[in-house]
Amino acid sequence: MNIQNLKYFSVVAHLENVSKAAELLHTSQSSVSKNILNLEKELGTQLFERHGRRLILSEAGQHFLKRCDRILAETDNALQELKHLQDGDNIIRISTAGAERHLSECLAAFLQSYSNVEYVINSFWPGGGIPDINQVDVMIYPDDERFRKYDGYDFYTEKPLLAVPKANPLAERASVPTRMLSGESFIFLRNGEETEYPLQVCLSQNVQMGSVHYVDSRELQMQMIQCGIGIGFLAEESEELFRQENAIRLLHLADNRFSRSMKVCFKRDKHLSALAAAFKEHMIRYYHLSGNEPGAPDHISAFSQSPPPVKRVVRDAGYKPALPASV
Repeated sequence: MNIQNLKYFSVVAHLENVSKAAELLHTSQSSVSKNILNLEKELGTQLFERHGRRLILSEAGQHFLKRCDRILAETDNALQELKHLQDGDNIIRISTAGAERHLSECLAAFLQSYSNVEYVINSFWPGGGIPDINQVDVMIYPDDERFRKYDGYDFYTEKPLLAVPKANPLAERASVPTRMLSGESFIFLRNGEETEYPLQVCLSQNVQMGSVHYVDSRELQMQMIQCGIGIGFLAEESEELFRQENAIRLLHLADNRFSRSMKVCFKRDKHLSALAAAFKEHMIRYYHLSGNEPGAPDHISAFSQSPPPVKRVVRDAGYKPALPASV
């Protein structure tokens, strides 16, 4: 018994006609008939009852077809997974405008079930151009007008902290209202012509800033703050990286306008590789992204939870051959 025998049997069983099956399989009628006869001989039972040109499944054939279709579906899944691996589709591509540290725990959990996966993660600044979702599997982005065309899940709320030098009078406070930012010198992150979004909040709230400095790396920004050159904003998720710096104090901002909602979307299912589809399912379950109704678990708190089991995504076991339009 081989896969060709099973495939020929399945196509004939669904079409109930050898000539149409031969047309679909791009082979001769005699080849199809020979494969069916060989299969019946090997199984020791008659799979079809012949009524003129029609072949009707016998009782044994009906039972065997269910098993046969499952075998063909599993074979097709295996071949597709091998093809994805050979084509480099063991790669998960992610573009993100934040959440790198939150995301890392989810990536590590997925790696436990799919040890061959490779991640390619690119950070982007919304003002520097919006990534093409067709070029990545996952995109994490701010919930604003520029991204309205994407139908994403609510992901989490990004809440920046204010980083100030220890000697700054603000360092004695636990939180800072916007009005107390006036007169301070600031150090902002900039990528090309795009500056981090807290600058826009400061401008919209008429914060009277002293000198304004721009840097292109978080590390340089923190070094300048340590030296007392100015104050700056730091994503809450990066808090642990700089909390140990004795020369810096990290303060909460009293104004919620400095916070922004983040969303996550995925490439269309039909364009996802089998591995990327499995990662999408994993991420949705890990962060409870399907639970956006009131009362659902908070997405941030979900970061510390153990992920639920990951199921591999496979094709429908109910294998159906592609039929000609005329059938």
